[in-house]
Amino acid sequence: MTPQQPYRRDDIVVWPDGTWAYLGEVWAGDFSWKSDDYEIVRLEDVERLEALNLADELGLP
Repeated sequence: MTPQQPYRRDDIVVWPDGTWAYLGEVWAGDFSWKSDDYEIVRLEDVERLEALNLADELGLP
């Protein structure tokens, strides 16, 4: 079993209401007013980002 790599600052945080931010912004406290009910999506997980309708907004191929 391959160990999971740590999250990076450029990974994406997505809240249930569709709001998103870079994980680095969340770590910096920029979204402390939002709930901690979010999903972290690795930037290279284009399939998941497409399912969340974020790939185009993020400029991913």
